[in-house]
Amino acid sequence: MNTRLHTLLLLIVLCLPLACARPARPTAETTRGITPDYVITVAPFTQPVTTSQLITGALPENQGRIPEDTLAALDMKLRELLAPNAKRHYSFNFIARRHPLQDMTRFHNSEQPQALPHWVAYGKKLGAQALLIPQILDWHERAGSSAGVTESALVRVEFFLLKIADGTIVNRTVFEEKQVGLAENLLTVGSFLKRRGSWVTASELAADGMEKAIRDMNL
Repeated sequence: MNTRLHTLLLLIVLCLPLACARPARPTAETTRGITPDYVITVAPFTQPVTTSQLITGALPENQGRIPEDTLAALDMKLRELLAPNAKRHYSFNFIARRHPLQDMTRFHNSEQPQALPHWVAYGKKLGAQALLIPQILDWHERAGSSAGVTESALVRVEFFLLKIADGTIVNRTVFEEKQVGLAENLLTVGSFLKRRGSWVTASELAADGMEKAIRDMNL
């Protein structure tokens, strides 16, 4: 075994206890007012592409667009992750998938987010008590394969939980990651081992974001 590889493996072993002992820090508040008896309606994944289509926040520079069929695949992955959960009741609005906001393209041009009232109206139309809105803000697929890349995957995915009765955002969480090699950042050793040292796709990163949202938002 060459010296460089031996040193790298030694660093992994030394960092592993630290990585395992350090829990992920939630970035979202504890869900307020959404009790276990609420039915949470899950909206399809969407991607805001103008500031006026945002619920809150800002668009990333050089925003990467996600293919429509990939949005549909993410719907199914989120359902797969939420369905076994006994703590909550869910309703999935994915059948005959259409863009959930029919007037999305008719938003007035604005530098301010305007989409919240439209999502609340959408929730009321469905008769929802609470509405979970998953959104892709940035999407860059890896260039290469699991063995090696010229450009790694990057995603930013956001989740909003609305209480429809009063039209408020009761919880929000954000996941953003660009995969980096272990040699670039030893703090990623936990993710490196979880992913078996391979370069993942943007969809796999998004699935990690869904798992984080489920933890952060107590879903």
